[in-house]
Amino acid sequence: MQLITIDIKSNNQTVSEALAQFLIEVESYKKGGYKVLKVIHGYGSHGVGGAIKVAFLKKCQDLKNRKIISDYVCCDNWTPQNVVRKIAINYCPDLLADRELYLLNPGCSIVVL
Repeated sequence: MQLITIDIKSNNQTVSEALAQFLIEVESYKKGGYKVLKVIHGYGSHGVGGAIKVAFLKKCQDLKNRKIISDYVCCDNWTPQNVVRKIAINYCPDLLADRELYLLNPGCSIVVL
């Protein structure tokens, strides 16, 4: 299945706006039958974005606990040993061609719906 990328850090969004966008996208893509999302949340390299990343990861843990998403992994943990990586690639082989993931980019995460 095609890899969907959403960007919640651009457009100078606040943390709450970024999380609201993320929740809308999760609901929409889940209904559409998608299994994997790549989320660009930034990591604070320019003095902004770090707050979105922290809030995003907390929200993902909450969504996982509530069984709204299956799992997630920040791309700085995108290693061959990572179980979420293996599951995500099984659902979306397009991940194998995404060079950004293999650079262990801390500004994005993979969410398994």
